[in-house]
Amino acid sequence: MLTAAGVGSGLDIESMITQLMALERRPLERLQRHKSDVQLHISANGQLKSAIARFQAAARALGDRDALGGVQASSSDTGVISLSASADAALQSHDVQVLELATRHRLASAAYADENAIVGSGTLDISIGADTLSLVLDEGSNSLAQLRDAINAAPDNPGVSASIISVDAGSMLMLTAQHSGAANAITVTPDMALAGFATSEVVAARDARFTVDGFDVTRGSNTVSDVIAGVTLTLLGTGAASVDLRGDGALLSEAVTEFVASYNGLRGNIKALGNNALKGDSVLLGLERSVNQRLGAPVTLSDASTGHLFEAGVSFNDVGDLQLDAATLSLTVAADPARVSDLFGAAGGIGVALDTFLQGYLEADGILDTRNDTLASRDRGLDRQVSSVEFRLARTEQRLRTQFTALDTLLAQLTVTSDYLAQQLLALPGTARNQ
Repeated sequence: MLTAAGVGSGLDIESMITQLMALERRPLERLQRHKSDVQLHISANGQLKSAIARFQAAARALGDRDALGGVQASSSDTGVISLSASADAALQSHDVQVLELATRHRLASAAYADENAIVGSGTLDISIGADTLSLVLDEGSNSLAQLRDAINAAPDNPGVSASIISVDAGSMLMLTAQHSGAANAITVTPDMALAGFATSEVVAARDARFTVDGFDVTRGSNTVSDVIAGVTLTLLGTGAASVDLRGDGALLSEAVTEFVASYNGLRGNIKALGNNALKGDSVLLGLERSVNQRLGAPVTLSDASTGHLFEAGVSFNDVGDLQLDAATLSLTVAADPARVSDLFGAAGGIGVALDTFLQGYLEADGILDTRNDTLASRDRGLDRQVSSVEFRLARTEQRLRTQFTALDTLLAQLTVTSDYLAQQLLALPGTARNQ
């Protein structure tokens, strides 16, 4: 039995099979090259998506004017007043004198033995302004604790919280207005049957009284947002304090710096992919062109004026990358932070426009996901083709080996027969004389 191809015949069968299989493998090699190209495109698509996502995050951050805190609000005495300002608040300073804080009205009942003590039977009206809660106290539901619970659970409660405190004198029902100010004073009116139920004032209902630059202001709350445009004042104590709103460029400058860096990163990614895996790709060309158009377009600001990117110290350099003039940005933010925030965060601002545009590339079923799905489907199809061709090649190689083994065996047998016949011919009479 032959144990190696070609042993019997002397033919280089392994070499012959290898050469024949090399020809047979050419379709497989083409498929594998095609698969490598598809996988390269999938990888390139992922790199592009990451670069776009970073740039979109930077654009979105600039589009969020309130988060950037373009205005820094401060108080000279935080024990008297604290404040916060929206990004579009104007730069300004004011002197505030807090004369009196707003208070929530509070009443106390007479003292009872404990919370289970019976208040009496009858009707009790509790009012704030024109809103009145009428409670009917009947036997079995007229203890001090039950009265408290009925007030708190009433759907038409006018804005009163009830509680019970236990002090040396006994248990007392406390009624507290849920909102401060003179307009939220509580009135308790028992009917004749409850004439014995009485309340006394613990804290009067007062409005906040303060002055801004010497002008009187009265409000029902200690949190006031309708006196200085874009500013919320929180009154904390009586006294005088200066409030100051000035440009705060720290977060804004950081956001603009990241915006520039992420754009340059995206552009570098586009350039690298365009020279290699995605050469001549229409998505790349359209992306860069559309982004640059939005960067260069004028922006209509909230005050109806027109703004441009260069106002924030951002411009294109000679090679097409963005560059940041930090000094220009710092001066612009210090002078008018709201304008810079508006440039990026207004309805048609650069950050908002780019965020919306780039979302079309990143969202589910967006441009990149759709292309990636197509590439993934093509890759799976190539896997199936490769498997099919590899199976066919294995069968082909097996067939060739079987055929060459049979040929090798046949040639070996023919060689043995030929040698035997030659020996027999030599043994015939007269053969040696004829040689």
